[in-house]
Amino acid sequence: MLINRDSRGLLRLFVFLLALGCAPFAGAQVPTRNIVFIAIDDLRNWVGYAGDYPGTVHTPNIDALAAVSTRYLSAYTSMPQCVAARTSVMFGQTPATHGLDRVSFGPGDPDYDAIYADPGMISLPEVMADGGYYTAVTGKVFNTPLPARWDSSGPPITYSEFYNAFDPGPDNTFINPQVLDEEEQHPDQVVADWASDFLADYAASQPGINGMPFFLAVGFYQPHLPWRVHQSYYDLYPLQQVAAHVPVPGDLDDVPVKGRQYAAQPLVFNGVTTYEAVEAAGKAQDYTRAYLAAISHTDDMVGQVLAALAASPYAAHTDVILWSDHGFHLGEKFHWRKLTFWEQAVKVPLLVSAPGNPDYPVGDVSAAVSLVDLAPTVLDLAGLPAYSQFEGGPLHDANQRSPAVIYLNGGRATVGSDGMKSVDYDLSQPGLADRESYDLTADPAELVNLIDINAPGC
Repeated sequence: MLINRDSRGLLRLFVFLLALGCAPFAGAQVPTRNIVFIAIDDLRNWVGYAGDYPGTVHTPNIDALAAVSTRYLSAYTSMPQCVAARTSVMFGQTPATHGLDRVSFGPGDPDYDAIYADPGMISLPEVMADGGYYTAVTGKVFNTPLPARWDSSGPPITYSEFYNAFDPGPDNTFINPQVLDEEEQHPDQVVADWASDFLADYAASQPGINGMPFFLAVGFYQPHLPWRVHQSYYDLYPLQQVAAHVPVPGDLDDVPVKGRQYAAQPLVFNGVTTYEAVEAAGKAQDYTRAYLAAISHTDDMVGQVLAALAASPYAAHTDVILWSDHGFHLGEKFHWRKLTFWEQAVKVPLLVSAPGNPDYPVGDVSAAVSLVDLAPTVLDLAGLPAYSQFEGGPLHDANQRSPAVIYLNGGRATVGSDGMKSVDYDLSQPGLADRESYDLTADPAELVNLIDINAPGC
């Protein structure tokens, strides 16, 4: 399964050495910690340990990891959309720096292509490889597969064969959850199997890739749509027990025009919003159930990888990071899907399990943190020096880590250490008419905009 390491270009090595002052590992310890890096797509903060879901969400494996982790209870994406969010994580830069601060669909977008073709933009796995790590990936970690940036990679996963985003489904909502046939294998199962095999086989391979520690990234696709899982996962959530959200009437009355426009997107047909289509179909509870079922399926996949790690020779000296790229609305603020500044789209689960490391003790961190700091955190856990391209600092370092700032289409939101959230939908415009402010401690549902957008002078 494992392959020989790629030959790494002299230009990339030169840039790496230059960034480190031409003395990349002087005084640094030889890396000894392995790292498993688990990325989950579209998982809002609905995991058992967080308690955000108003009911029971079945995530026993993630909760077991949380029990031995530093739990970042206020972790934020840098962008509530996959492409830019993952670009920030994997290159250690905010959207303001790498330039992808708007909705992008990846290859073919000139800004995206320029970032990924730039030889000076060195990704996290490449920095890890140059630091003495064997790097491996399976599933969705970068937004698109980039095997050249890793030493080995799992089989390509073609999600388009699993999900047709242009199919309106029987309800005309373009949200089309289904029960997976018992004999059909979920793509995330392929990912979990490859990661498990990697952990079982690594010690005996080549041998152990010459004793190098590994950086294994594992990317699970669900609970991204289409929420196609086996019936047993639906059975965890009897429909009558599912807590579907009912928006507060008038909730958007104090929201700026741009925010209301975000809430109305995407339109499904003839100016009908997704929220209106879901309500007309009477499917809010069914869809919430399907999302929960998809979460529990992913939890089982995470559990399989963690069990393989526990059974391997590496369990005692491997750190685990689990994160989601952004969240997902299920009717809150009269909105379905993502692409808003509200908590459902931007707040995510984040765990760091580092046995014996005093910088990452078991317990809760309530201060707001940013996923931009994942790259510096990985280097910190690995015992490697900081890399100049990576902004911020390790998550444990309150003085160096990044502020929790979220970008979207010319706007920006910031969550402060005091729990205050500020949103500016258009940074190019003065005044308060396009702004929101929330006290997340007193008002976690963001029901009261503390800025009176209708006041004279706004």
